[in-house]
Amino acid sequence: MPSESAASLISARRDDGGVRPSDIVLAVVLGLAALALYVAFGLRLARGEYLDYYNLAFDFDPARYVSTFAQSPPDPGGFKHPLILLLRPLAAPFLAMGLDTKQASALVMTGFGGGTVVLCFLFLRVIRVGRPEAAALTVLFAITGTQLFTSIIVEAYGPAGFGLAGLWLLTAARLGDGRNRVWQRYAVAVFCFGVTLTNVMQVFVAELLVSLRSVGVIQAVRRAIVFGLVLTVILIVLSIAVWHQELRTLLADPVLALKQIYWLRTKGERTGALGVVRTFLAYSFVSPEYDFLHLPEGIDMRDFRGWRFSPVGAVAIWVWLAFLATGAVGALTHPRTRWLAAGMATALVLNILFHLDFQFRGSLYIYASHMHFLVFALACGLAPWVREMRVVRWGYVGVVLVVAGLIAADNLPIVDTFTRTFDHVVIDCPAPCTEAPQ
Repeated sequence: MPSESAASLISARRDDGGVRPSDIVLAVVLGLAALALYVAFGLRLARGEYLDYYNLAFDFDPARYVSTFAQSPPDPGGFKHPLILLLRPLAAPFLAMGLDTKQASALVMTGFGGGTVVLCFLFLRVIRVGRPEAAALTVLFAITGTQLFTSIIVEAYGPAGFGLAGLWLLTAARLGDGRNRVWQRYAVAVFCFGVTLTNVMQVFVAELLVSLRSVGVIQAVRRAIVFGLVLTVILIVLSIAVWHQELRTLLADPVLALKQIYWLRTKGERTGALGVVRTFLAYSFVSPEYDFLHLPEGIDMRDFRGWRFSPVGAVAIWVWLAFLATGAVGALTHPRTRWLAAGMATALVLNILFHLDFQFRGSLYIYASHMHFLVFALACGLAPWVREMRVVRWGYVGVVLVVAGLIAADNLPIVDTFTRTFDHVVIDCPAPCTEAPQ
């Protein structure tokens, strides 16, 4: 009769076949559970006036994106979100049901939030994390701060997080089985670029990562260039379809158009490296107490900038950072995940360096969704180590659920209060109060 450790090893190997139909079912169940939470929060927020304004919190501009998704004429999204208008049909079924434009737009966001949770679980299974560990980690992901806020606030950042999760799921799958997956690569790249232009950087990091695994540096760069050229042709065609009227103006006076694009560059106060790292690695997961920034138009904008937490948050943040640090070491040292982890860490570092300069009046939380999945994936790095050790793996599941419980105890009351804070907004200037800065 085999020993307990041998039996555990056999069981783990049987569970080592990648994503199976049962995994898809479990992913959908987890996604629907998260969706129910996000819908409750999202519709409660839509009942108030938050979505009518710019910059009430985090420098988000929900009024613009309610227009993009559900109002006529639609806002096309701007230079930095060039193809987001193509997501507009997603709100149509909700409008046809008789919901108002804010409710319909909010439900689009919650759908992306629930979908991102599904992708999170599938990513963990693709990198061969055991089902119990993957389920617990997915629950943790679902209640992190950035995931909660971007799943209920109508903006570009919820779809952006969904696209990046899809990118790294696809990258993990390509590294795992060597399949090229041509159309999926271009579809994900178009989505990431179209929702937020700067996220194309992660697309090319992923492309180079996969190529470098099998060919030399020169050949990998050549492949990336070919991929980029084909992608450019696709993006030009789609951009013409969305922006044909604006492109006529550009061609009529290209110098003026280029000046206008240049002046979209972010301006004002810059936060130092510590503030950048602290926001993306800490505040993105455990929500601190608000700072208030008084804006010229009379808004006291809420943002997460200072290291101030509730009592439970003060415990949660240090537990989370310890979990992240040990997980990142595990991800970068495990033979199965270290190549992928190195690529994700590279993308994370490049994003952090980029945002040392690319900021707007010190607001950083607004960009957190662009790095959220990268940080979370690295934090999961101990999971592949424990899957073949029965006692240890269940202890790990318990630790993950404790971390999730602490973070939920901090984040959920903050989000719940947030959804009720803006039932009536009293500001001197009429909604939306100012032109959107980003």
